[in-house]
Amino acid sequence: MFKILFFFLFLAFLIGLSVWLTDNPGSVVIYWLGYEIQTYFGVLLVAVLGLLISILALARIVRVISKSPREFFNARKRRRETDGYKALTFGMAAVAAGDKDEATKFSKQADKLLGNPSITRLLSAQTAALNGDGEAASRYFNTLRNDKETRFVGLVGLIRQAQHSGDAVAAHKLTKEAYELRPGSAFIVETLFDLQIANGSWEEANKTLADAERRKVKPANLVKKSRAVVLSALAQSKKLEGNEDEAILASESALDCDKEFVPAALIRAGLISDLKSQRKAVSLIESFCKRKPHPKVLEAYLKLWQKEEDLKKYQRLQNLLDHKVLDDEVILVMAQSALNARLWREARSKIELIIEKRVTVSYCLLMSELERLEMHDDDLSKSWLEKASRALPDKTWACNSCGAVALEWSATCGNCHAFDTIIWKEPPRVEQLHTVLVSEDEERQAQVIENEK
Repeated sequence: MFKILFFFLFLAFLIGLSVWLTDNPGSVVIYWLGYEIQTYFGVLLVAVLGLLISILALARIVRVISKSPREFFNARKRRRETDGYKALTFGMAAVAAGDKDEATKFSKQADKLLGNPSITRLLSAQTAALNGDGEAASRYFNTLRNDKETRFVGLVGLIRQAQHSGDAVAAHKLTKEAYELRPGSAFIVETLFDLQIANGSWEEANKTLADAERRKVKPANLVKKSRAVVLSALAQSKKLEGNEDEAILASESALDCDKEFVPAALIRAGLISDLKSQRKAVSLIESFCKRKPHPKVLEAYLKLWQKEEDLKKYQRLQNLLDHKVLDDEVILVMAQSALNARLWREARSKIELIIEKRVTVSYCLLMSELERLEMHDDDLSKSWLEKASRALPDKTWACNSCGAVALEWSATCGNCHAFDTIIWKEPPRVEQLHTVLVSEDEERQAQVIENEK
């Protein structure tokens, strides 16, 4: 709108100026080199303006001509850079896809077009690694490592190579160097933590997790769960070393991270040697049992009162678990305690609370003992022993990843070495699977015979 208004105002000015010059033509006389030039002022003004426009146009043409070679080469350079970065992008995509041929082709194109090794070195290293040329890849990654700007990238590449080759020592050393450079990198934190776990360096692993929580590299809830596991493992190792004070401190710190972490409570209960001087610890275990009753923790708790009579132990359990909804395992612990105290009616009433479909080996063994001691029925006792061979297995510590059964809890699986996978669960029933497979084979054979008939 303003441009149109300005145009019409300027046009009106030119028209007005033309009319004024027509009404007032004036005259100009120029003497130059023996010549006399007479003209009107308006004509001279138009001539001067025309000459000025011509000079400006000529200057522009000269400038364009003088800049043309440089512009041409700049445009060519920009086009090569564009094509080079495209080749670099496609090359990295080919590496991610695992396409060796495409990665090699685009790597060469990027090197040729960009002509800057510092930019294409990562692609060259990744391509060499993809083609199985570990020596060339190491050379490229070491070059990146020696450059201040690409040092972290080079270290990450060397770490991956060390992991691939199984060199844990080199991987640990490189990861610590990368961690000092960028402690906020999630990949480096996870890698360093995994290496520390594999080495059983529980104190260092705990420090790594604490630092990760402080820097908010990992969610706080996940860090607390992992720290509970690590601190429990640290307590185990300190206990084995005979350093009970540090073991106690580590197990209590684990419970601070996760108040319902059963392994930490088990370890802490096992470290109570004097009930009078460690009354605070006993109270801690009692609070844990009230909050999260677990059969193993209850058994560890009862062991603290070995010198007491069985009746007194049962009364302690009753006071501890009064008015609580209990699962079958805890009920069995109470039933066994009642049986030990020769409270037959109490033991049988507890057992009757367990539904028949949850009949386990411990259930059958307890029933066998109860029938033998209370009813003096050896035949019925033996029948319960026979049922135990076909009953469901009792829960135990087992790996949630590979299914391996463990005698006690540990931070890592002894079979697959996975971290934080040992949980309290029913073990896999291999014999049941075998029976199913045999039955299926028998059905197939029967089907074949029937078809042949």
